[in-house]
Amino acid sequence: MNMVEVGQVLTIASGFDRFITVDRVTTSAWFLVLSGVDFEEAKVATVAHFIGPQAKEIFSVRHILAAVADAGRNAPAAIEADVRSAKARGLVAVSWPSRERLPELVRDALFTLRERERRSAAEMFDQDQIAGSPVDVGTVGRRA
Repeated sequence: MNMVEVGQVLTIASGFDRFITVDRVTTSAWFLVLSGVDFEEAKVATVAHFIGPQAKEIFSVRHILAAVADAGRNAPAAIEADVRSAKARGLVAVSWPSRERLPELVRDALFTLRERERRSAAEMFDQDQIAGSPVDVGTVGRRA
């Protein structure tokens, strides 16, 4: 987000809570923390806070960070893992910066591929639980 978008998020929050002030100091402080967060995700997290179970808590930047981290894999380690995974699958160029968040379409494709692999692994595990599978080969190939 840029400084203007952070100000817009604060303005949305001030519409729900009259004690939130939108001034240069507050906007600058929040910008230091939220500069790497997507604007749309921050707006959704802000509104969700005020209509959700935490609505009685005093709204702070940590609410946005927690909501976005849960929803969008925004932690630096998660971003780097996603980039490595996307590079290995050929979804992005090998030259893609390891700490730059992937585009939305690539993140969706990566999620779909991971979900498919997870389901495939679960099916294989289920098949391994069938009686007689895997087949016991006894002492074949073992040294006496």
